[in-house]
Amino acid sequence: MNGIQHLEAFLLAALLVIAVPGPATLYVLGQLKATLPRAMLAVGGLVVGDLLLITAAGMGLGALLQQWPAALLGLRVGGALYLAWLGLTLLRSVPALDAGEAPRGAGVGAAFGPALLLTLLNPKPILFFGAFFPLFLAGGSSDWLAGFLRLGLLFELINIGWFALLIAAVTRLRRKARMPGGPLLNRLCGLGLLGCAALVMLG
Repeated sequence: MNGIQHLEAFLLAALLVIAVPGPATLYVLGQLKATLPRAMLAVGGLVVGDLLLITAAGMGLGALLQQWPAALLGLRVGGALYLAWLGLTLLRSVPALDAGEAPRGAGVGAAFGPALLLTLLNPKPILFFGAFFPLFLAGGSSDWLAGFLRLGLLFELINIGWFALLIAAVTRLRRKARMPGGPLLNRLCGLGLLGCAALVMLG
């Protein structure tokens, strides 16, 4: 199909990769604690960031980064520091939200922008896309980049679907349990992001 091979295997592998909890999931859940629109905007930022990295990987930037260890290290350190900052921000937001105050920065950029940076400052996705997508592209394809981008769109459709299910499930559980949210979700997500930052630095 348009230079794509083993489509069923790609869809299954993509779903498994997306379903593994990581910084993106923790950030979206942290935004869901505030409001549903913020969580949806966070997903939008993550998807736009992914699409930018997929395009860059398809044009060979991932391979170039592998040849520049200093650039990779800089991105890794910057990404880890940003994850730590997001985690601390979630932890600091607990008292204000508990007191019934509106979340700070309730505009579009308050959730979309940080989610976009969360993706762009992490070098692992671009390396992953650059190594994973070619496995499902036919070697003799006349338009390799177009096939790469098609896989990227399929990947992001699965990503959006997964986050939609996750948000719906968490929202339903909170309503069923009559939980207004509470500080627990923010604390868990904040601590989780700090743990991800530590793992990025050590990795």
